[in-house]
Amino acid sequence: MTALEIFEIVTSLIGGLALFLFGMGTMSDYLGKMTGSLLDKVTGFITKNRFSAFLFGTALTSVVQSSSAVTVLAVGLVNAGVIELGKVIGLIIGANLGTTATAWLLSLNALDGESLIVTLFKPSSFSPFLAIVGVAMQMFARSDKKKNIGGALLGFAVMMIGMNLMSQGVSPLRNAPALENMLLHFSNPLLGYGFAMLFTMLIQSSDATVGIVQAFALSVGLPFASALPLICGAQVGTCITAILSSMGTSRNGKRTAFMNLFYNLFKTLPFMAVFYLLHSLFHFDFMDKYVSAIGIPLAHTSINLIAVAIWLPLANVIVSLVKRIIPFSTEEQEEQKNRLATLDPLLLKTPSFALGQAEQAILTLADTVRQAFSALLKKEDIPGYENDVKKLCKRSSEYQAQIDKYLTEIAMQELPDANGPTLALLHSANTAFGRIGFITLQIMEQSREMIQAMGQLPETARREKDVIGEAIGEIIDTTIVSFQKKNPMLSTAVQLYREEITRMSTRLNLRHIQRMHQSEEEHGLSTLLAEAIYAEERTIDCCDIIADALLRYGAMTGANITPSPEDVQQRRAKIEKLFNDKYELLGL
Repeated sequence: MTALEIFEIVTSLIGGLALFLFGMGTMSDYLGKMTGSLLDKVTGFITKNRFSAFLFGTALTSVVQSSSAVTVLAVGLVNAGVIELGKVIGLIIGANLGTTATAWLLSLNALDGESLIVTLFKPSSFSPFLAIVGVAMQMFARSDKKKNIGGALLGFAVMMIGMNLMSQGVSPLRNAPALENMLLHFSNPLLGYGFAMLFTMLIQSSDATVGIVQAFALSVGLPFASALPLICGAQVGTCITAILSSMGTSRNGKRTAFMNLFYNLFKTLPFMAVFYLLHSLFHFDFMDKYVSAIGIPLAHTSINLIAVAIWLPLANVIVSLVKRIIPFSTEEQEEQKNRLATLDPLLLKTPSFALGQAEQAILTLADTVRQAFSALLKKEDIPGYENDVKKLCKRSSEYQAQIDKYLTEIAMQELPDANGPTLALLHSANTAFGRIGFITLQIMEQSREMIQAMGQLPETARREKDVIGEAIGEIIDTTIVSFQKKNPMLSTAVQLYREEITRMSTRLNLRHIQRMHQSEEEHGLSTLLAEAIYAEERTIDCCDIIADALLRYGAMTGANITPSPEDVQQRRAKIEKLFNDKYELLGL
């Protein structure tokens, strides 16, 4: 064989591999965009139990044709706190089974027959047509959904063209003694297993490694004894993708990546040990024969089905092992309190789902702000009251910064137009809730100044201050429920609460002025109380911002109907009665 012929073979093999990997990545990305919006709808099913997670992992991987993508998603879901470690193992096992669909798809190229119908069923035959359809949809389609379908078709076609190019490129080596000797070396289980593992770690795709094995089986022939270790080793090597993706995540994310690694080790090593032990005793004849293209996906699927039958019921063994290797620490638990684990960067690949996670994070921020304001309403003589408020306000500030960064990263993704109103709402709510936490801290500092300046507050001033605080606590609670339910009536109620509290604060200021004229001792206190009331009114402004944002969101999405003037009037009457009944003893 001349140097030119060797160069052409190497070029075809490298070019085919490049097209195969590019096509697989492109198809996986576009299919991921098509299925990403479903994640928030099936979250309850995924987290129901280990078996449901297994079914979802199998189905999703069969569709997106990438176990690495699904295991990376699993790392993100655990890191975000969406699914527990004990259940995500089902998702990992399902992803490993679902990835065998790729090998079955590639085996269609081995169909024998000269009839037109058989030829049309070969991916190498219909791939060019899918490619032109995909290009047309990418160029002329207007909707994101059609563009995603076109991208997936184009990626599939490129993957199949790359597979065909690899098969044609190595076909001249059919009778090359050097290649036969190299392939025979892979019949050594440890050598073949190690080579496939390292090669798959390099290209980060077990599907690509299995595809290359199938290309050699189709073109030059490959003994089953050489194919089996390569198939097993590839399944371990692909774990490197999840391990690398977990480097910047929490310890829970790392635990998930190592669960994937341990599962594949426990799946392949015991299988090979038992299989080769039996082979040494009974000497299976098929080991010396050339494996068919269909034999490779059959072996790949059989290994995974055996592993499912064994390890799905015994998954707790793997979970316990990972927890021992990466144990939970007190520092980790404390760190989680100040970090919003739901905002996982690995979930940004599915922006619709990431938006849902951001919304849950804002609800956590809102609850933290509510706790801070509730702590503020405690009597000043309760020990530790100031420390609780400071800690909660600091946490809310950190939450707001994390959410703001995450929402910015979501906005940089290819976000469907339908998600635009949600993104705008979340930006407004995050800013407003974060501002309430900041104002709460200011109110506490002003309260401390009043006590330092005047000593124990007079009973009348103290009671009036508490009344305003309780009323603002009500409006914060209503705002949070309004945001959670996206209810236009509740949003209108927030604005009506504002009117009532503004009326109350105006009357309180008038009282302070009257007392100031009656007693010189009230001058300093009146000023400090006026400043505190002004700060509390700024809290109402933040609630009003969220209410306005919710009403705009309802108008843009059509999800909610704007309340009629009659509805608003009825709500106003109810709130006025509520405030009159609750605070009439104070004459407010």
